[in-house]
Amino acid sequence: MAESGKRQAERQPMTADLWDRRYSKQGFAYGTDPNTFLLENISLLPTSGKTLLLGEGEGRNAVYLASRGLSVTAIDISKVGLSKARRLAEERGVKIKTVAADLAEFDFGVECWDLIVSIFCHLPFAVRAKIHQATANSLRDGGMLLIEAFSPKQLKYNTGGPPDEERLVTVELLQEDFKTLEVLLCREVERPVEEGRYHTGLSSVVQFVARRPAIQERGVVGHRERYQIRVHQAIAQSQDEDTGMRGVKDPFLSVAGHALHYTIQASREMGQCPYCWLPQALLCHPLEFMRSSSSGKLVASLLGGEFLVFGVRSHQEVLDTILADSSTQLLLPGDGSRTLKEWLAEQVEMPFSGRGIPDLTLLVLDGSWDQVHALRAEIEVRRHAMGRPPLSCIRLDDSVQHFRSPLIDALKPGAGQGRVSTFEACALFLREAEDGLAIPPGTWKEAMRGLEPMLRVLQRCFALPTESQERVPDLELLIACLQAVACDAPLQDGLRRCSICGAAFATPLRMRDHLRGRRHCAAVAVRFARDRGLAGPVVCAGSEAAQIFQAYSTVPLSQCRPEPPDVALVQLKNHGFLRKPRELRK
Repeated sequence: MAESGKRQAERQPMTADLWDRRYSKQGFAYGTDPNTFLLENISLLPTSGKTLLLGEGEGRNAVYLASRGLSVTAIDISKVGLSKARRLAEERGVKIKTVAADLAEFDFGVECWDLIVSIFCHLPFAVRAKIHQATANSLRDGGMLLIEAFSPKQLKYNTGGPPDEERLVTVELLQEDFKTLEVLLCREVERPVEEGRYHTGLSSVVQFVARRPAIQERGVVGHRERYQIRVHQAIAQSQDEDTGMRGVKDPFLSVAGHALHYTIQASREMGQCPYCWLPQALLCHPLEFMRSSSSGKLVASLLGGEFLVFGVRSHQEVLDTILADSSTQLLLPGDGSRTLKEWLAEQVEMPFSGRGIPDLTLLVLDGSWDQVHALRAEIEVRRHAMGRPPLSCIRLDDSVQHFRSPLIDALKPGAGQGRVSTFEACALFLREAEDGLAIPPGTWKEAMRGLEPMLRVLQRCFALPTESQERVPDLELLIACLQAVACDAPLQDGLRRCSICGAAFATPLRMRDHLRGRRHCAAVAVRFARDRGLAGPVVCAGSEAAQIFQAYSTVPLSQCRPEPPDVALVQLKNHGFLRKPRELRK
C-alpha cells in the first residue's frame, strides 16, 4: 500500500486545484517566517528595486522583502495562496503585488528585475530549462538570483518536497541552466528545514546565488563590478569549516573558513556595509577583510584588478591561475627584490623584448606585516606544488623613504615617513610605471585623490590634529609630557581601542607602539586643550600627565563598538581554533 501510494503521488500533477486545497486549510502551510537561506544571504541582495518571487504561495518571503523596501511581485499558480499573501502583507503593513499564473506561461520580460527569488519552487522537467532561461534573461545588469530547492537525496529524508525526482535539482543542473550568470554560491548541503507543517526536519537542499554582470560587452566586466562580485563571493561562500591546512606560519590561514565565517557573521549583526573599509589583483588576509585599517578594498574599487580573499573557494581558482602565470611578480620589499626600473632593464635582454611592452601581473598582499609574510609563505607552497620557482618581488624605488603617507598618518599616527598603505603603494607604483609600462602621466595623482574623502572622514571622526595644530608652541610642552609617560602608562590585558583614532590591537605591545607615537600624543594634547578651553601653555608631569594620557588614549573594547574581525578573533579563541603551531602540525 505504501509503495502504491508513492506511485500515485508521483503521478499526481501539481495543479492549481491541488495547491488551492493545501492553502485553503487553516493557518499557513509553510509558516509566516521568511526562509532561513534567504535571511542568511540578505546582505548580498539589493536594498531597493523590483523583485519577483517564483511559486511564492502564501507570501512569507514576499512580505519580508517588502518590509525591507523592495518593490515586490509574487507569482503563484494558486489564487487561494496569493489571497492569503495579500492578507499577510496587510497585517504587516506592507504592499505587495500578486500575479496568479503558471510560470510556464508567464512573461518574465527582458532586463526588468533587480532580484528574483525561488524558494522551494520545484518545476516540471519539461519546462524547467525554458523558465530558467527566461529568469536569467529577465535580470537587469547587476541583478541577483537566489534559489533554494530540494536535491534528489531529499527522497530518502521524507521531510518535505515533491515525491518525484524529476522536480528536484542538482548543483550541476543549476550551473548549466544559469551559465550566463556570475555564480556566487552553488552547493548541496544537509540542513534542518522547519517551515510550517510541510517542511519539518533534516533535509538535503541545493543553495544557489548568482548575479548578472553589470557590464557584458564582449564578456568584459568593469573593475568595480568585478570587485563587487568578489565581495559577494566572499560573503556567500564563507563557511564555518576547516580549510585542511596544517603547519602554516599564520594560524588564521589554517582556519580561514572559520575566520571568514565569524567575520561576516559579525558584520551582518552589526549592519556593516560589505563594500566599505571605513566604519562601515589583491590577495587579502581573511581577518583583514572588513578591517577599517585595511585599504585593500580601496585598491580594487578605485584602481581595478582582481580582489581575492584567502579561504574563498572560487577565489582560489583565480589565485592559482595568477600564480601559474610566468609574468606574475609580488609587490613586496625585501631581500632580492628589484625596483621596477631594474626589472625593466632585465627585460631588454629577453627574447620577447622587441615585441613591445613586457607583460607584468602584479600581485599585492593586504594585511599586517606578519600576515603578508604568512600569505607569501602559503603562495610559495602552492608555487612549489606547481613545479614553479618562488615568485620574484618588485619593490618601490628609494623615493618612498621620503613619502609622507596621509592614510598612515591618519590611521597609525607616529608611523613616520616611508610607511605606506597598500593603496598608496599601488599608487606610487603607477607613478614609477608611467614611463616603462606606458601608464598615462598623472594616473597616480588621480588615484591618490581617491583618498581625500576617506581622509576627511578620519579627521572629522577621530579629531586628529592638523599639521598647523601640532606646531602650536602652547601644545609642545603638553605633548612632551604625554610622550614621557606613554611608555609606562598602565594597560590592562585584552583588546583595547584607542579613543582618538579608533584603532584596536590584539596585544598590549602593539597598542603601546601605537600610543607612544608623537602624532597620537599630539592628538591627545589637542583634544585635552580643546575640552578644557586652555589658551596658554600647559605644564604637567608624573601622575597628572599619566591620568590625562589614560583618559584620552584608550578605552576597553567592551565600552565601544568593535569591528567584525575583533568579534571573529574572540569567536575563534572561544571555539579553540587558534592552536599553537606545534599543535597545528599534529
